Amino acid sequence: MVINTNDTITAIATPNGLGAIAIVRLSGNLCLKIVSILFVSKEKKKITELKNNTMYLGFIKQKNKIIDQVFLCFFKKPCSYTGEDLIEIYCHGTLYIQNKILKLFIAHGARLASPGEFALRSFKNGKIDLIQAEALSELFKAENEEAHDRAIQNFNGKFAIFLKEIRQDLIYLNSLINVSLDFDEDNISEFNYKKFITTLVCLIKKIKRTMLGFKTNNLLKKGYSLVLVGRPNVGKSTLFNLLLKKERSIVSNISGTTINYIEEDCFIKGIKYRIVDTAGIKETNNTTNKLELQGIQKTYETISMADFILVIKDNLEQDLEKDFKISRKKQIIIIINKCDLLKKKIISNKQYILISAKYRIGLEIIKKQIKKRLNSKYHKTENIINNMRTYEGLKQVVLTLMKIKKTRKNYLTPEICSFFLREANSNLGKITKIITNDEILKQIFATFCLGK
Repeated sequence: MVINTNDTITAIATPNGLGAIAIVRLSGNLCLKIVSILFVSKEKKKITELKNNTMYLGFIKQKNKIIDQVFLCFFKKPCSYTGEDLIEIYCHGTLYIQNKILKLFIAHGARLASPGEFALRSFKNGKIDLIQAEALSELFKAENEEAHDRAIQNFNGKFAIFLKEIRQDLIYLNSLINVSLDFDEDNISEFNYKKFITTLVCLIKKIKRTMLGFKTNNLLKKGYSLVLVGRPNVGKSTLFNLLLKKERSIVSNISGTTINYIEEDCFIKGIKYRIVDTAGIKETNNTTNKLELQGIQKTYETISMADFILVIKDNLEQDLEKDFKISRKKQIIIIINKCDLLKKKIISNKQYILISAKYRIGLEIIKKQIKKRLNSKYHKTENIINNMRTYEGLKQVVLTLMKIKKTRKNYLTPEICSFFLREANSNLGKITKIITNDEILKQIFATFCLGK
């Protein structure tokens, strides 16, 4: 399928529905011709007199009938988002007006844009690269501050700077090869070999360190799994509702009220979590209720998949981590609930947190501890990989460089090194711009909103 970027496209750029103001976009060679027919400036300006990056008040008319009073903003190519002549109409946000203006644009030669087609033209015309385009897509999906900040950083070119540094490192490695080719091999080859391998190893580590952030970013988007476990009636459901800030789980003094796990998304300190309230775990020989037994089994399955586990007790003597067979590799936070009922006065320490879910005591301490554990568990990197395509691209770069590292010294000739470095450089280029397959491009930009 060939992507046509030569015609003029239009779309409503604001969300569907009624609003105070809506924006209708128009991009392509016919922009000025279309608005010269439909737009009349209050200042009686001719369309040919419109200045770049300037807003004009006027009317959209169909023959002599006024459709709406609007603002028109003109962005002259190449100084526009798409790199083409781009016009935005700011109209009143009724559905009738939005769709009427859109239909008039189409009737006079424009085509309805596909989702992401404005961004695609921006990419095609060199206004943004693929990393920025994909960061823009992530920005639309960001549900919390951290995801937003990471997307903004990549859109503003932070990851592009990282890729530029990698390319410069590859060029430097090539320069070492050229030195060994230009000078007497007996005098300089040993020094070059050591320097070359040392630089190569540092470069591989640098890329791998950034690749580790991919898992963290995926978890950030879908939400970390936070599981509440404990004996029946220790207050799991009460704490679950407190974290969610709503009555989602039924709270009761009756043992076995929660017979299956309940899960819900929530945000703690700006990070998304998938919180799971599980059935209270008791010895399986102490119950004959089949539903309760199934619930206990589900709890164990949920524990095995959890990123974080809140082990909730109502006294200090319980050793639930051992009873529940929770792996020490898991991030476990031990919580002593019902502290208001404890006979002796104790305070929270590194081993456990004292709370009273009933009286909302200690909730903020739990949130701070979760955030602290999150920062210590998951790899944080300045350069964020937002998608599998970029991750796989860097993976191919590393695999190619590893071929050089694994080649025995006796066989590591400058010609072999140069060949693999060119291959690594080619793989690096594919991450940002060297994509000619229209189907791949269409798939990347199809995730964008209509009008973007």
